[in-house]
Amino acid sequence: MVIIADDVVPVALDLMGGDRGADVVLQGALKAVVDDGDRVIAVGVPALGERIARDHAPLVAAGRLAFVGADDVVTMDDQPAAAVRSKRRSSMRVACELVQQGRCSAVLSTGNSGAFSATASFVFGRLPGVARPAIAALVPSLGATGHALLLDAGAQVACTPLHLAQWGVLGSAYFAHSFGVARPAVGVLGNGEEDHKGTALTRAALALLRQTQLRVTGPCEGRDLLHGGVDVVVTDGFTGNVALKTAEGVVAFLGQLVKNTFTHGSVVDRLGGALSRPGWDRIRASLDPRETGAAPLLGLRRPAFVAHGQSDAYAVRCGLRAARRFVALDVEGALATALARNPVVRSTRLSPTAP
Repeated sequence: MVIIADDVVPVALDLMGGDRGADVVLQGALKAVVDDGDRVIAVGVPALGERIARDHAPLVAAGRLAFVGADDVVTMDDQPAAAVRSKRRSSMRVACELVQQGRCSAVLSTGNSGAFSATASFVFGRLPGVARPAIAALVPSLGATGHALLLDAGAQVACTPLHLAQWGVLGSAYFAHSFGVARPAVGVLGNGEEDHKGTALTRAALALLRQTQLRVTGPCEGRDLLHGGVDVVVTDGFTGNVALKTAEGVVAFLGQLVKNTFTHGSVVDRLGGALSRPGWDRIRASLDPRETGAAPLLGLRRPAFVAHGQSDAYAVRCGLRAARRFVALDVEGALATALARNPVVRSTRLSPTAP
């Protein structure tokens, strides 16, 4: 076991709501605690707490794993606004409140992303001038860092140009702070690289972004997300989620195609697969969406991370690692600074703490 410092602040983990069930999420937490030195406060229905106390007593006694009970669960079918109003003691809400109370440094959930975004916004409030938070998803890229950032990846379907412009500022600051890129290239996702293409939304968002201090490349196409032509891609949550899921599907398809060829192909194919396996293993790891684990909700006053509903234990472990790194780098501070430097995208009509 890894010995961890007493001053490591735990991450709150919502055990409920994921597609694979609470046991899988808990296994990810255990791997993070034992192998990575994390501290986790797991939140779920009371029966899970009894099992954790019984089966993992040494970790509980050492203060590395704790449990807080919740009376309700947000399901994938719940509407975001209804979940906030009617499920005030859900595991999702309780986990967020642990962060707001200062008992945890960040929160991670594999549950309903729309409901989680609404709940986290309600509990934490937004950074000054931010209208809506966005899910900022890392995707593999041929760029220098090996990644591109896509936002919004599913939190907000109905958007305004101001939303997209704010996300450009937030995404640029996050990417720069995380990867050491001085001025990330920012683009607006559309159907062509010419300024006259796109929709009224994307053209207006681009006009706002060009009034900021960002390095704005202009409109970009879906292929630029993976080809490395841009570091940060902004779009509405509907388009972003479709783009993200399509990219994940293409990666999975190509991986399976290569595997089938090397496993069931000709003798030459199988020999080639055996000889190139170390290289393919490295490529597969770089393309594995589980490696990023979870995506932050940028624009909130506290760190909140959204994991895929299909996350397995390894993805949960990686998500906890991402949350810990986000806190260690003080990304929230960098986001607030970036907003202050680009007042053109700040909404002065918004209260900084209003959900």
